[in-house]
Amino acid sequence: MYIRPVHAELDVAKLHDFVRAWPLGQFTTAIPHPSIDTLQTTHIPWVLYADEGEFGVLRGHMARANPQARVICEAARAAETPVYELKDDALVLFTSPHNAYVSPRLMTATKKENGKVTPTWVFGAAQVYGRVRAYTTGTEADAFLTQQVDALTRQQEATLPGKPWTVDEAPESYNARLRKAIIGLEIEITKIEGRFKFSQDEVDGDWEGIRQGFKKEGTVLGDEVVKAMEERGAERPSLVAECEASA
Repeated sequence: MYIRPVHAELDVAKLHDFVRAWPLGQFTTAIPHPSIDTLQTTHIPWVLYADEGEFGVLRGHMARANPQARVICEAARAAETPVYELKDDALVLFTSPHNAYVSPRLMTATKKENGKVTPTWVFGAAQVYGRVRAYTTGTEADAFLTQQVDALTRQQEATLPGKPWTVDEAPESYNARLRKAIIGLEIEITKIEGRFKFSQDEVDGDWEGIRQGFKKEGTVLGDEVVKAMEERGAERPSLVAECEASA
């Protein structure tokens, strides 16, 4: 992901918060195979363990029938190990659902001054690189998946109103059969970085025009974009300079 310095977020705690808020990440691997595409990506909901490792650990699961999982399982069998460490790092990309097209019509200052405006997009994303350990078969995999599915369920049920549903409400024989159809994934994070592009690089007049434009929409998306703009806007060079001048 191309990350301009003005859009960069390198604070690990803030990036962890982003991953917790939007845990559905795109898990991408590059594993050569004679009949399955080398590059594979799967959307997986993750549980972040921030206190483990240098930058945290992600744990998730995916369907055994998934071509990406099939490649991993074949590599594990070839290595004669039920817990297989991928040779190369994987990438997981997390994105905020609050992204939007920005019309040049909203860039009121520059549009009026010289007309040199162009469409753009606002969005937030975090990317994670790390070493992958896959739990494919056996008692170790079953224990990992039992814990992971329970942790993921508790994580997501906590975001909903009412009494949370728990995994043990389903018959254990049913849960055990489902666990056999998935594999476990554990990623020790070696690098985490983010790009939050919410018009903080625009001149003041354009920034305000964009903010007002989304505010006037009166939509949930518009309100969330405004919120993100204001959060990131507090760090804009012109505003920082203004605060320093008045200090």
